[in-house]
Parts: sequence; C-alpha cells; structure tokens
Amino acid sequence: MRVTRVLNNNAAMVVGNDGATAIVLGRAIGYGKRPGDMIDPAAVSERFVPDASTSLDRLTAFLAETPLEVVRLAREIAEVAHTRLGVRISQALVLPLADHLAFAIQRSRSGSEIDYPLRWEIAQLYPQELALGREAVDLVRRRLGVELAEDEAVAVAMHVVNAQFAGASLAPTLEMTTKLNRILGVIETTMGIQIDRDAMSTTRFITHLRYLFVRLQTHQQFAGEPTGIRSAVLDAHPRAYQCAERIRYLLTLDDQSLSDDEVTYLTLHIARLMQAAQG
Repeated sequence: MRVTRVLNNNAAMVVGNDGATAIVLGRAIGYGKRPGDMIDPAAVSERFVPDASTSLDRLTAFLAETPLEVVRLAREIAEVAHTRLGVRISQALVLPLADHLAFAIQRSRSGSEIDYPLRWEIAQLYPQELALGREAVDLVRRRLGVELAEDEAVAVAMHVVNAQFAGASLAPTLEMTTKLNRILGVIETTMGIQIDRDAMSTTRFITHLRYLFVRLQTHQQFAGEPTGIRSAVLDAHPRAYQCAERIRYLLTLDDQSLSDDEVTYLTLHIARLMQAAQG
C-alpha cells in the first residue's frame, strides 16, 4: 500500500493495490513517511475505509485526532462484545466507541461530567451490555490510567445495543429503550403485576421486543400462523391478549402497525410474565 498523506506518526492515508483509499493505523506507521512511500501491511493494526455513513474527510479528521491506544481499546471492547453477545465487529461499532471514549477521557481530565438519560432503563433492559460497559470503564482505568465516571458505562452499553439493532446514530436506540420501558409499564398496569426485571421470562420478552422493533423497521413481521393456533392462544390467555392489543394500539400511535401473528406472540410472552409474577 502506498502513502498518499501522513496524518500523524501513527496514522496515514493510503491507496491499496486495488486502488481503494483507506486510513491505516499502527505504531509509528507514519513516522518519516512521505507521499509515495510504501507501508508494510504487517505494520498495520487498524484499517478503516470511507462508507455511506462516514466520508473520507470525516474519517481522516477523526483518526488524525484520536490516539491510537483509544482506537485499539475500542477494538478490544468490540471484540469482547462479539465474543459475549454475538455483536458483529465493524467500524460502525469501533469508530463510535473510539469517539465516545476519546471525549469521555477529555471530560475526565477536565473534571466535567455528562448526565445520561434513561440510566435506569438501560440498567434494567440491557444488563449484559451494561456489564460490558463497566468493563470498558475499568479497561480505560487500567490501560490508560484515566478514571471515567461510572455513568460512562451507560453510553458504552448504548453503543453496543445500537450496533446490534440500528445504524450509526444512537437516536433509534434511545427511542427503542423508551418504548420497551413504556410497554413494560403498560403490562404492569393492565395486568396488575410487578415484573421482575431479572427473571428469565422478562429477559426473553425484552429480547423478543428488541427483534420486533427490528422487524417493524424492515417490514418483516411474523405472518402465516395457522388460525387455529392463534385462536387457541387467545382463548387460553384472554387477559394477556387484551394487554397485547393495548400494546398494538400504543405502537399505532407511532405509526407502527402489528400483524395478528405478532400480537399472538406478544400474548404468549405476556402470559409467561403473568405466571412468573404470580409464582
């Protein structure tokens, strides 16, 4: 790969043998290099390419300013998320994580903190992602010697959730989190129960809802369930069905329409939540 521009000692813009432009990172990879010089691929530890969400100019500016150790740390966190949660490792995860960590480190050093919305909801709805966020905060402390505020774990958790179900922006994740909490509240009020957020039935239900929102976004709802099965479920769990219909109505207020089969699956999950709450 041939250098077209040196960004700093650890970053350079290059053109590969295929003619594609990329930003590569590596210890001292840009030191002493000039445009036209060659870089040994073995010296490259990170490679990023412009895409629909990140232009070359934006990618260049970000990686020129972000320390290599922060990007490497973001990559390590992404790898843990992949191993533990099955999250796909991509620059759509690594770059936002690195961006967040870089600013969090700056805030810590300047003594300023930020208040994250939905802190309680994140803890209740995404416990595995939050645990990973806390590990990330600890990694920053151990690797970089920077003490981040505990709430930075919330932001890392949101990025991990976002990588599983959305795009580059955190807005869809915030919206989904608000809806999840609202739906749990509707079930508790309608059914007169207290949902145990730590119960396996709750975990399964939240996972179902998360994928339901993905299906709504991609217009790929469940369909084709035999009418007899649907009728049997509704007859066996009439109160749960009424609650599921309330959730369907709630989603229509956001211009999201549920199929009858989706309501059937919601009914089954709500019935399990009732059984768990009643012992």
